[in-house]
Amino acid sequence: MDTLLGNIGYLSAATGFLFIFLLLLTTKEKSMPKRLLQLTCLLGAAWAITSFIQYRYQLSILPVLLTESLLTLGWCLLVSSSLTNTGQVKDILREKAPRWLCLFIAATIVLELARFIWPVFGQRTFLFLHLCQAIIGLWFVELRFRRTRKDERWAIKPICLGLGVYFAYHFALYADAFLTNILASGFWLGRGWIALMSLPFILLTARRIKHWQSRVYVSRDIIYHSTLLLVAAGYLLVMALAGFYIKSMGESWSDTVQILFFALSALVLASLFLSDTFRKNIMVFITKHFFANKYEYREEWMRFATALEHPEGTQYDTALRAMLHPFGCHSGVLATRNGPNMKVRACHNIDSQHRDIQLLLSSAALPAIEHQWIVDIDAARQDKEPAPFRLDATALSTVAELFYIVPLSSSSGTLGVCLLSRPTSTEKVNWEDRDLMKAISRQLSVYLTVFETNQKLAESQQFDTFNRMSAFLVHDLKNVLAQLQLLSKNATKHRDNPDFISDAFDTVDSAAHRLTKVLNQLNNKRVESQSEEEIDIEDLIRQVCDTRAVRAPEPQFIEQTSLPFTLKTDRERFSNILSHLVQNAQESTSENGFVHVSTTRKDHYYLITISDNGSGMSSDFIEHRLFKPFDTTKGNAGMGIGAYDAKNLIEQLGGYIDVESEPDKGTTLYIHLPVSVPA
Repeated sequence: MDTLLGNIGYLSAATGFLFIFLLLLTTKEKSMPKRLLQLTCLLGAAWAITSFIQYRYQLSILPVLLTESLLTLGWCLLVSSSLTNTGQVKDILREKAPRWLCLFIAATIVLELARFIWPVFGQRTFLFLHLCQAIIGLWFVELRFRRTRKDERWAIKPICLGLGVYFAYHFALYADAFLTNILASGFWLGRGWIALMSLPFILLTARRIKHWQSRVYVSRDIIYHSTLLLVAAGYLLVMALAGFYIKSMGESWSDTVQILFFALSALVLASLFLSDTFRKNIMVFITKHFFANKYEYREEWMRFATALEHPEGTQYDTALRAMLHPFGCHSGVLATRNGPNMKVRACHNIDSQHRDIQLLLSSAALPAIEHQWIVDIDAARQDKEPAPFRLDATALSTVAELFYIVPLSSSSGTLGVCLLSRPTSTEKVNWEDRDLMKAISRQLSVYLTVFETNQKLAESQQFDTFNRMSAFLVHDLKNVLAQLQLLSKNATKHRDNPDFISDAFDTVDSAAHRLTKVLNQLNNKRVESQSEEEIDIEDLIRQVCDTRAVRAPEPQFIEQTSLPFTLKTDRERFSNILSHLVQNAQESTSENGFVHVSTTRKDHYYLITISDNGSGMSSDFIEHRLFKPFDTTKGNAGMGIGAYDAKNLIEQLGGYIDVESEPDKGTTLYIHLPVSVPA
């Protein structure tokens, strides 16, 4: 069993060395460290194959010791080259420590070559020389790491760690052999596995040190899956040894216990590898300890682009998922700025009415957008958030589900925020996470701007269709006008002719029919030039209520303000939108119901409220259809631009409209007009 494992270790080490050698051939850059690494890989492969042949056929250990000395020389030159940009070996040997170490190893190599011809020294001498090599190798690796500047140690740390294990193992091997004059077979067979363990660390250093110019690309996924395989292999090996020990006890129950033990071991292994928490912890550990950057930005950007290309749900839902995925957030919210307020557009694994959402949107969202600052809510609760604006730590202390506020902002993009739960892709959010959040948020801001611009473009195309339709209607009106002008012109001559009078009535009837058709299509929404004037809002509301009193239920005006309110705008247009909104309330309410119009002041707004107890509307209708142009529930009786026109005018005046409604319970519409801002 030991022999089999040892031979597998040597062959695996040889394969690993050759793999790195072939991998380096794919890089075009030429540098001395790259050539030294290639040479060391060839020496390592020769050493592993020689060790395998020696133990397999029980030959002399002298060739193995010779190749090992050559490999040690290669290791030392490679470590020395990791800290210099020189292109020649002689420049490395100018330093005292590498020079004396290489001279000692070279002397050992000469003695081992001479041993093939003239057996001057015995085996114990060579064991001592290799013990000295291991000691000097450990000292040299520690010296190089200690003399490296602190800001560069992360680059050389992997190779120092790998070679430290390699030399420490050989120190224990040759110390035991020198004292007992016997090479322990267990120690000797484990050398292949130790060399194999050192190879990933050498690859990491080759990737980290820029002046090596080999830039061997090691994918995070490769290291991640390789680590999982190594963990699984080590676990199964330990379990196999434990099972073998149980069987070797020779008891009558040992076979049954061994089978049960293997089954339990497989169950535990499967449970671990199916656990998302275990896999995430492995990934975080690898990212933290083996890579300079937390994220593989090329892959992250490709995933981000793919997520936007294949939307699921609305564009707001897609944008929110694109923000959550890189950081492993379980839940989140996306809200955009709607006038002076924030409007929730998408939620993931959290209710849109959650108190945390309302609290964060009302207290911290707008300052975060204004200053383009990512807010760490946990730090803000402890008064450790270095935000450029004031945060209410007492109010934030009640927030439990959400941990970060990421503003969506760009020079010409949609303004909004993403509220994120605690990230699981990292143990601690640092500058790199924040930079990635900012980059994604800016792209999402542009993405949502394009989406909203396309919506406005679609509306413009609908208006273009409306304009084309108006051209046909104008043509009809001109025909009617021509008929009436002709009738007026002939009336002075033929007013006493009975046939003319009969034709005149037919002409008037035809004109009336055509005008009725035109008016029904236009629905009193002709485009006219606007003239602004100071109007008394309450006086205008009374006039609208009097005008709409022609049908039941008659609108009742409830005056609740003590101060008059005037507004500079187009009187006719403002009267039309109020009349339309009151008419909508009447049409949705039975004759026995009520329609109330009231006014009041709230904060910095003049508030006009139109309420009824009619049929009401669903939240989906309010969100997607109420203010959408050319979408009407009146069939041919309306064109669907009344509510849209009202919303546009109020927003042009600096205000906004809110709607509260439930099916069969009525509707309340709030028109907010700014008190201090002129139109």
